[in-house]
Amino acid sequence: MTISNPHSRNRPLDPEGVTAVNQAYDLACQTLQNIGQLEVDREIIARRILQAAESGERDADKLCARAIHGLTAFDYRQQGI
Repeated sequence: MTISNPHSRNRPLDPEGVTAVNQAYDLACQTLQNIGQLEVDREIIARRILQAAESGERDADKLCARAIHGLTAFDYRQQGI
């Protein structure tokens, strides 16, 4: 799936950024599906990935981790919520 960046306040993503964002989104959705948490709103995931990418991150694994951090039941248990 391709994520567009219509609400970006910063400069457009470069080609490397676009590739990383798309890979991170696919990875995040697959990760959440694998642990039974796919009901998380995909728009939230996309927004978090774009925010991280706009801050300069280009590693898809790191973008994914930043996007899903705090969204899973495991994360809630870790935080005592």
